[in-house]
Amino acid sequence: MAPEPFSSDNGLSNNPDSPDQKTNDDVKPTSNGAFAPLTDADPPSMTVLAIYGRAPIPREDELPPKYKTSQLQKDQIFCRRRLRTKPLFEGEEDSDDVADGDVNSQNDPAIEDDDCPADEKVADISRVGSTADEYEAALFIPKHGLVGSTFFHADQEEHGDMRPVLEERAILFQSIEHYSKLMSNPTLGVYVLPEKLLKAQEEGDEENMRFDESNDEHIELVLENNTFGEQVLVRGIEGSSISVGDIFEVEGGLSPLVVEVTSPRHPCAFIDRKHKSPFGVKGLRRYCMTHALAGWFTRVLVPGELRDGMVFTRTAHPYPKWTMTEIAKALYSEGDKKELSRGTAHWKRSIEELRELCQLKPLGNYEWKDKALHILETMEKELEEREEKEVEKAEGDGMKKRETLEEAEDDSSFFLRLSQSFNSACDIWCSASELLFYCEPSPEQASTA
Repeated sequence: MAPEPFSSDNGLSNNPDSPDQKTNDDVKPTSNGAFAPLTDADPPSMTVLAIYGRAPIPREDELPPKYKTSQLQKDQIFCRRRLRTKPLFEGEEDSDDVADGDVNSQNDPAIEDDDCPADEKVADISRVGSTADEYEAALFIPKHGLVGSTFFHADQEEHGDMRPVLEERAILFQSIEHYSKLMSNPTLGVYVLPEKLLKAQEEGDEENMRFDESNDEHIELVLENNTFGEQVLVRGIEGSSISVGDIFEVEGGLSPLVVEVTSPRHPCAFIDRKHKSPFGVKGLRRYCMTHALAGWFTRVLVPGELRDGMVFTRTAHPYPKWTMTEIAKALYSEGDKKELSRGTAHWKRSIEELRELCQLKPLGNYEWKDKALHILETMEKELEEREEKEVEKAEGDGMKKRETLEEAEDDSSFFLRLSQSFNSACDIWCSASELLFYCEPSPEQASTA
């Protein structure tokens, strides 16, 4: 029994017979239910090199019941197992068994209750099972991601968020180009290079002492021992050319899988522990954070199978400004020494640009939008307080000016009253003087008058 066709909010269905099925030539799905037309003349693509499930921790029984991360050895961090997927162009008569969304019959009992989406039920109980020819099906579904493996984003005890599943982190991608950049770093490359290449350097083997992207043997060394905990390792793209909201679909209709880029990967201290690099600003974690080289997360919009060799092509590019590199730089790479050493989010740009970032609907909330919104709230509160102080200052200055004018008016009025009083006194004095010094005229003066 196959699971019911998944129907997302954007109206897409993975059932090719559905009348609501949109074709690749018509529209492209986005996380907010809208549709973005294909605009790239030559859209970037990435080829799947390997797919990984979660592997058991070696010697876990030897660890304390509540062990700390500092007690883990290098091989006990980011434990992954490479899946053996079916080749694309061999035995295609059997390929429809999984490509159309079918899963093993062991999952049938989970698809009975209509109250719970089929994809979530499958993820709850299923394991990545082997087919009759011992190939494994790598089926990715919304929210959970890879069926049969539970990663950090789907374990609430690990991530500690209010949401049980961090749907924006369904798949962690990493590229061989990122590995190559890290390996070629003169200071940090030694922590990332495979042991065989490190040994070649010690022996002076010029042919193998440096990682070569064109050397299949070198590529295979990374594929067999990936060290960043990714679920999908690809070739052909870097974080500097991927933006939030980018939509990627599997080329050629080989799978209905559609994913949307949500954020760069914010590397934790495990990166330094896994590679035994220094902690702090000089470590591998800090360098990956600054340059967005630890991978990127996507949400699953339409479920589907993935196999080695499949090619993802970008079909929507709504926010070209906000690349993985730009977002990582803005939120985690432009702070002071204290902020950089602690790896805490910060913002040194304008509040208008921060508002622009916070308004990106596809942007993942965990470690990105939630941090940006918190900073925005703080900045807006500080701005409001400054404006209130400026208003109070302006009102205070106006009051002082009015008081000064009133005092000046009072002084003017006083002198006016004083002048009037003085004039009145003079008049009285003159009148009194006339009375005091009055002399009766003599008879001669009187007769003359």
